Parts: sequence; C-alpha cells; structure tokens
Amino acid sequence: MKLFQYVLCALIFVATATPAFELSDITDRLFEDNASGIEGQLKDTAFEFKVNAALLRNDVLRNNTHIAVARNRGSVLIAGQAATQALKDKVLSLVLSEAHLQWTQGDVNHVEPSNAQVCGKKASKMAANDRRRFNLKTAEECSTVNRFYNEVRVSTPVGEIERSDDDLLRAMIVNQLLRADITQKAGTIKIVVADQYVYLLGDQLDQPTAQRAADFVAGITGVTKVVPLFRF
Repeated sequence: MKLFQYVLCALIFVATATPAFELSDITDRLFEDNASGIEGQLKDTAFEFKVNAALLRNDVLRNNTHIAVARNRGSVLIAGQAATQALKDKVLSLVLSEAHLQWTQGDVNHVEPSNAQVCGKKASKMAANDRRRFNLKTAEECSTVNRFYNEVRVSTPVGEIERSDDDLLRAMIVNQLLRADITQKAGTIKIVVADQYVYLLGDQLDQPTAQRAADFVAGITGVTKVVPLFRF
C-alpha cells in the first residue's frame, strides 16, 4: 500500500512539474513549411490552381492579362503581362488576397500572413484565454509564404501562339538542364517562362550550382532574359 502511495505521489509530482501545454507548440509546427518531394509539389500545385482559378473567374483580368503563377515552398512568383498599370495592380491585389498575404512594410519582396497576429510564433504572445480560443481553421490564412516576386510587365498580353512557344521553350530548358547534368531532377529548379522571359526558383541548390544553371539557361536559343530567384 505504501509503495502504491509512493508511486502515486511521484506521478503527481512529475505531472505538476511538467511545463503546461502551449498551443503555440502546435502552431509553430503547423505554420512551418518543410514540405519536399511529392508532398511539396502537391502543396505548390494546389496553391497555383487556387490562384489561377481566381484570376480566370475575373472577366477583366482574363481578357486583358496573361499571368503565370508559380510557388516553390516559401516563394511565390507572378509573371506575365497586363495591359495597364491598373490591371497589374489589380492582379497583385487579387493574388495577395487569395494567398492570404500582405506586404511587409519596407521590403519589396517580403510578405507575411494577412492575420499575422495569430499566426506562428506570434500566437505565443497572446493571452492564455486567447490561445485557448484560437481556432485552427485560421490555419488556411496563416500562409507559410514569406517571399513574393511581382514580375508582371505592363504590355499587351501574348497570344496563344506565343504561349505555346513559351511552353515549348520551358520543356527544352528542362531537358537541356538534365542533359547537362546541372540538376538530376526536373523539380529541383522551378522554371517559369512568360514571353521568353525565364524565371528560375528553387532552394535546394548551392550558390555555385544555381549560378551555373542561370548562366546555362541564358545561353539557350530563344531565351530573352533570365531572372534567377533562388534562395539559399
């Protein structure tokens, strides 16, 4: 009986000595973006589909812009053409809204979740009662994107033939990068082509390899300009 009492007391001591559960422990993990491989590709594709669908639903943007949206984990790129500056601004506003993002003041590329006050580590600063009321449904609005590139150019949107040429050029770039043994997997470098402008995204390359890839692509016939957007 005494042994049982000792064990019970020990368990109570351990339970009371253990730090209280913090919801921020979950949120910090929830809002990290470490997805890679197929999981990461599916996540990126789902994001791109959602934003592209919103662009297509807007009659004005559908008829007066040609926008390519690409996501590579924590980075998002919008490229292409908009007939006017006002339309370019409208594209930017719509994409940020759909992605639940807002610009960070003072940084042209840095963004944060639109409801950052309850996202990630900032949730840990909330009062205890607020944390208990924290609704995990807001996870959708707690984007893990923190870098946003707006490369949309104000010009007449390209037609179907030019878009087909861009698709062909992109396929050729992927093929030649693989054949040159610069990358062993097509998904290592995310390639976006818009009116022969080539954008390169990725965060799984070292700087020398990324520079080699950018230089190599710049030498491919049909490429007007290369814009490296690698992260290290």
